[in-house]
Amino acid sequence: MVLSKTASESDVSIHSTFASRYVRNSLPRFEMPENSIPKEAAYQIINDELMLDGNPRLNLASFVTTWMEPECDKLMMESINKNYVDMDE
Repeated sequence: MVLSKTASESDVSIHSTFASRYVRNSLPRFEMPENSIPKEAAYQIINDELMLDGNPRLNLASFVTTWMEPECDKLMMESINKNYVDMDE
């Protein structure tokens, strides 16, 4: 197989703009770093990656409603730790 593209610095490491106040060096993208990073930086990097998955409100091809009342959201968050599969009737 012919290598048509060499791995650039951005392909092998993560450069987070918003987490840069916590992380001064780039982090490896596909392996665990040898040193730990602050929890705020880990959160921001994961959050940035998840935002790339797309925003359902911006999906014009879907007819699914993505907005719900705040009370519904609150009920879902309060009951997320319950295991309804194991509940007795």
